[in-house]
Amino acid sequence: MKKLLGIVVLGLLLCNTSIANNNSILPGGIYELHWSYKNKGQIEYFVFDTVKMENGKLEHLNIPCHRGLMGKYRKNLKYELSKDGKKFSVSGIVNVWKDNDNSEIKIKFDKDKIKNFDIKKKPLWSSSQYGNFKKEEIHLQISKKNKYPKNNFICDSEVVKFNSFSPKTAKEMLNGLKKLKKQKVYGDLYYPKSEKKKLPLIITIHPSMGFVPNHHFKFLNNLGIAVLDVQTFKSRGINSQWEYIVSEEAATIDAYTALDKISKDPRIDKNKIAVMGFSYGAMAVVNTHQKFFIDIIKPKNKFIAHIAYYPLCYLYKKIETTKAPLYIFIGEKDRLTPYEYCDDYSKKVIEGGGNSILKVFPKATHRFEWEKLKNPILISGESYTEEFISKTLDSSYPRYDIGKDVPDFTTPNGWSYFSLLNEEDRKKKYKECCKFKQSLLEYNKNAASESNKIIKEIFNIN
Repeated sequence: MKKLLGIVVLGLLLCNTSIANNNSILPGGIYELHWSYKNKGQIEYFVFDTVKMENGKLEHLNIPCHRGLMGKYRKNLKYELSKDGKKFSVSGIVNVWKDNDNSEIKIKFDKDKIKNFDIKKKPLWSSSQYGNFKKEEIHLQISKKNKYPKNNFICDSEVVKFNSFSPKTAKEMLNGLKKLKKQKVYGDLYYPKSEKKKLPLIITIHPSMGFVPNHHFKFLNNLGIAVLDVQTFKSRGINSQWEYIVSEEAATIDAYTALDKISKDPRIDKNKIAVMGFSYGAMAVVNTHQKFFIDIIKPKNKFIAHIAYYPLCYLYKKIETTKAPLYIFIGEKDRLTPYEYCDDYSKKVIEGGGNSILKVFPKATHRFEWEKLKNPILISGESYTEEFISKTLDSSYPRYDIGKDVPDFTTPNGWSYFSLLNEEDRKKKYKECCKFKQSLLEYNKNAASESNKIIKEIFNIN
């Protein structure tokens, strides 16, 4: 039941600004607030945020992203300094487990009760009972720092809700959306600090792991680009998948219904919205570029660019797309989603009058831009064999149009049809295409930098 906690709030501290700096429990300067949770004697460190105290006011400088660090898991957190500056308190409602147990906390610090007080040498520490749970506590430690944080990203989000659908395959969509199962979906909106009235935005679609690495939010927000991170899986009650429980077609509809929803936000420039996905999410992004899906979904708005990080590209008889550019970023060493298929797909898009830019990065693997993979890892899974890739790219191998229910890894939206097969038939298909082996996942600085550079060019950012 227990998960991670994010206990942060944006804004200014309400207090008397005439307090003498030397008398205050928190004199002017930079501080780190370290939050932790204690239950039955076990303490879990959660996260810290960096703040600045100046003239009795508190301003957040950095709130690092955290899997549990979402605005909806804390409410009305208030920081207060007493009139004489000697007492500091934090109060509000938090939610440790991300369920309905919203519990009040009040953490107090009193300078007169601290022996040998010296905030420069010794951190402050205090705690609060977690709501009505007598054996559970929230701890807060405050440490004085000499430097501003290198990272000034404020990782806080607001929830955006919209309506979508949950088809199992593209074939189910042939008669339109009205007969499909309706689905409530939400996304997390990361809106950067900005003096501009309207900002560009990127809608992100997560990979099969169920989350987008948070360094993307930081990078984009620092560029002045808002992010709507669509929660395709969590909205449907799952966290991750390999074979489809939630189809890429469902994620495709999510992307466009999210677009129409966020385009109504007065803070967003609806003429500067792109979509970006990773692996499974990238396959949905490729779909958003195709007229088949656009004509059925009938969105009221358009994407200025479609950005796909290492998708599995299918083989098509013919393909029609929107005129907006499709960018495919993929690694030369990636055998989970072979670049050769995307090369074939890009050529088909161009043949059909569309715009596709394929970037194959030398020596790069799957998830090449994940900063946490600077220490490489090996994962076990099905990798495409060179023999299967060569055979399926041969001109004699059959190709199909979108909407044909052929459960093959190379046919349009083939993973959706494959996932509906029984276990025995799926095993046979795996034997045809792949080998179960370990695959290297490694951060590639050149590939990550080049893809980031292209994103900046899309939005005309120097």
